[in-house]
Amino acid sequence: MTKNIGCNEVLEMALQIEQVGHDFYKTLAIHFANPALKDLYNHLAEEERKHIASFKAIRHSLAEINVADIKNWNELALYFTALLDTNVLTGLPEKNALIPELQDEIGAIHISISLEKDTILFLQEMRNWVSIQDQEKINKLIEDEKNHILLLLNMKRQIAPSQ
Repeated sequence: MTKNIGCNEVLEMALQIEQVGHDFYKTLAIHFANPALKDLYNHLAEEERKHIASFKAIRHSLAEINVADIKNWNELALYFTALLDTNVLTGLPEKNALIPELQDEIGAIHISISLEKDTILFLQEMRNWVSIQDQEKINKLIEDEKNHILLLLNMKRQIAPSQ
């Protein structure tokens, strides 16, 4: 599989991560009654939707990359695949399969933070292979993901100040 993976497949992986995040956050917004948590998850879902549009906008940059010119492309392809396969949500057989297992609001926040961290790792590697202009766009996406983590941590402190 990895021998045939190209930049378009990496882009599709990134789109999949964002789509799963969007769906997950929309489900969490419905799942919890806490209005502040509901608002946060709706906001995060909207952010992920915007990120999908951003990835589609850099498609041209990835299409211009000739993976045959990258010495260690097979290793990088394995790394991208591993990041996707070990993502907290995308490896599940059914989207949002973790929802019934969530015990409480704090558990949902922890899973959400893990999703954001997984996305940052993926973006940091992807950033190395796009044009300078698109690197700036990916840097913005990374900053967005970091801000999502901060929002989630602040919500956790509001819900459970002692944790």
